[in-house]
Amino acid sequence: MTDTTTSEDAWFYTQGGDRKGPVPAERLRELLAAQTIDGETLIWQKGQSAWQPLRTTEIGAELKDIPPPIDASHVNNGWVWALAFAPIVYLFVEVAILGYRDSHPANDTFYEAFLSPLSWLIPLVANATLCLVDAEQLKRAGYSSGWMTLFALLLAPVYLFLRAQNLRQAPTYGFVWVASFIVSIVLRVM
Repeated sequence: MTDTTTSEDAWFYTQGGDRKGPVPAERLRELLAAQTIDGETLIWQKGQSAWQPLRTTEIGAELKDIPPPIDASHVNNGWVWALAFAPIVYLFVEVAILGYRDSHPANDTFYEAFLSPLSWLIPLVANATLCLVDAEQLKRAGYSSGWMTLFALLLAPVYLFLRAQNLRQAPTYGFVWVASFIVSIVLRVM
């Protein structure tokens, strides 16, 4: 606890599944303004019986001019479903690249210099693009997506599971991605 935080002004908040704090109410306001937390962030203070969404507290009264996020059932999941089946699509891209190599054996230099890197570059760029487009859509829908952007760039399956958690949805599209990835590996081995 910092010296400037009294026990009456000590707040705890959750972020990424971790309990943070204690912090003064002013720090919560700063985090809110920076969109590090939002009205759905769970907070707690001594005297409360349970964690509650920030929007339901006295600090949340400052959110009255900000509309809440749209209901998760109204968020378009098209981009994440495309991402969920992407590993199988990438298998077809790889097969096409290998088919070109096999039908043009004299162009091994072209394959090694240009086509071979495409087999990992296309999935990397496509995953990042699909995740970033979806993260931007979530932001427009009122869901804070600052820290999710990092996962959107690095790890598509983690992004899918965190997205489902953030929207309080079943992580079905995350499990489909994992299944698609496993199927693509099995098909490569065959």
